[in-house]
Amino acid sequence: MISVVVPIYKVERFLNKSIESLLNQTYKDFELILVDDGSPDNCPQICDDWEKKEPKIKVFHKKNEGLSSARNSGIEHASGEYIIFPDPDDWVEPDYLERLINLREEFKADLSICGHYHGTNIYDPEAELIVLTMEEALEKLMMPHSFCGYTWNKLYNLDIIKRNQLRFDVELGMVQDLHFNVRYFQYCEKIVYDPVPLYHHTIENGVTSRNTPLTTRKISGLLTYKKIADMTHGNYPNIERISYCSLCKMCLDYVDIYYKTKMNSKEILNLLQSNFVKYKKYFYNGKAFSVRFKRFSRLMVIHPRLYWYARRFYWRFLVPNKKKDTT
Repeated sequence: MISVVVPIYKVERFLNKSIESLLNQTYKDFELILVDDGSPDNCPQICDDWEKKEPKIKVFHKKNEGLSSARNSGIEHASGEYIIFPDPDDWVEPDYLERLINLREEFKADLSICGHYHGTNIYDPEAELIVLTMEEALEKLMMPHSFCGYTWNKLYNLDIIKRNQLRFDVELGMVQDLHFNVRYFQYCEKIVYDPVPLYHHTIENGVTSRNTPLTTRKISGLLTYKKIADMTHGNYPNIERISYCSLCKMCLDYVDIYYKTKMNSKEILNLLQSNFVKYKKYFYNGKAFSVRFKRFSRLMVIHPRLYWYARRFYWRFLVPNKKKDTT
């Protein structure tokens, strides 16, 4: 049986569609665990109404403690052999669960992963299914345009999670999925990825977050990458390098948000600059960004505002036909 754990908070506009898509699965041996994380809107009532009419659904209400806490609660209540964590504002294809469990059984894998739709991305029918070792999968996991660090497109073994006391880190408010996956992957021998998209990821929240001031939750993403780097230090040096490179990229992106939203906090600005300066060698030595972008990002060391001016100039005059969030 599969335990499908959905953490729920302020998503009443999307929730019914999400639940309906999960109940409409071709694979029938699953339980649907809805964890209401103290949502202040109509979500608790929507969950209770569904529980009354659908035997597969179990609802648990708790005080608001964040996404990681809600998922951890779902793990504690799960009774399946496998577990997956779809988001409550997304929806899935009817063969979402069936394809993921068939992949695991066919390739005797410890984890199966499916492709996903994200915004306007188009599925390439020539993309091939791949079977990876743990180290190969770890490196691919850290790449933003591969199968991604999210948990909603991955079918886990619940016994591996419970036996190794794996939980989502409640200290982290951003990129906590990636942190969880890095730990889980290290207990896997074989991982299979099928690029066929079975999951529809809503991008609304990600788009608006680029235009809202930095919060403690957002900034905790820096800590996530630092924890991943510490965790992989010595054993997986390339993952450590990628983590610090990602941390630096986050600092640069957050400086853009800082000035774009007209924030006024020397503490936050100093935090972003000091983290970039501390780990900049990983960013400069990495291969993910252009030489030109790396050159003007050096202005971050002098003052974040200089970097921001250079970044605006770069996007306005040097790469006018590219999306602004891809540097």
